[in-house]
Amino acid sequence: MGGLILAWAIGEGIIVWRSAYKEHKPPVPGQMLAATALFALLAVLAEYEPARAAATAMAFGLDLAVLMQVLPGTKAKVPQPQAPAGGKPGIKP
Repeated sequence: MGGLILAWAIGEGIIVWRSAYKEHKPPVPGQMLAATALFALLAVLAEYEPARAAATAMAFGLDLAVLMQVLPGTKAKVPQPQAPAGGKPGIKP
């Protein structure tokens, strides 16, 4: 379980770093909760002994994938919600 806890801590750190460095605000609690829930599901999967290595590898792979999106110089952009044409956001014509 130590590997999953380390992967969870790294993932939470990436979320905090991205919010503080790129967005200049604290992370939204829902982001932290969603990441924690995902790692908790991987921890439940890791309780089954034959799947422990796969769950740990998946957790670190997830961290690596997120890190590749937030590193400086990457071209990945987070889509921003846009208002519909000719109307206010959230109001359909």
